[in-house]
Amino acid sequence: MSSSTQLEQIQKKRAELENELRSLEEKEKDLEASVKIVEEKRIVEDLEEKVKAKRAVVEKLESKKRELEKKLGEPRKKEPMEVIVESVADGDHQEKEEILPALLEKMK
Repeated sequence: MSSSTQLEQIQKKRAELENELRSLEEKEKDLEASVKIVEEKRIVEDLEEKVKAKRAVVEKLESKKRELEKKLGEPRKKEPMEVIVESVADGDHQEKEEILPALLEKMK
């Protein structure tokens, strides 16, 4: 094989390898960009889940607050034991037969 033929083959091989290298570098850049996009999408999905969960917590707290504010202005119903204690403490009803109807009336 002559020197010029050998040189041509080597130059041809060099050109092929340089083309393949450029092609691989472009593919690498495209893949890096694609990976970044997928990573960002995953981060967005995670954030959406966290936001959804936080919204649920906030809505629950807002509902509880509204419920408590609504009860704030209402008179509190007495527990049955409180009614019994108050009735006995009053001493208004000495007879056993009078205590039960009086207790029921106060519980209304």
